[in-house]
Amino acid sequence: MNFNYLDDFLKDLKRLKKKIPSLEGDLKNFKKFIPAVDFDNNKRFIILTSDDQKGLKVVKTRLMVRSLKGSSKTRLIFSFCIRENSIDFIEIYLKNEKSREDFKRIENYLHSFYLGW
Repeated sequence: MNFNYLDDFLKDLKRLKKKIPSLEGDLKNFKKFIPAVDFDNNKRFIILTSDDQKGLKVVKTRLMVRSLKGSSKTRLIFSFCIRENSIDFIEIYLKNEKSREDFKRIENYLHSFYLGW
């Protein structure tokens, strides 16, 4: 499985690594188990957008972070492209800093995905 990072995601990650020392390791652990997840039948994963023709799902989930002692404050937004067997990380944020995902960022991602398709 291929993992890609949007530039905005990398900026989020860099900023949050200062507050959460274990974040990179937690993200590596997430990448290990994510290929086996069935997004359609799992309560931990909320599908924000799905396009069956293109084989794309934009998903929101909680990222368990060791530094926060199992707190579920960290949210992760990513897309899963079934045909390319790849995951694009779109956004990561703390729930206490921001209440919702950035819909504009998701729209921009989807726009660029469909242009590149």
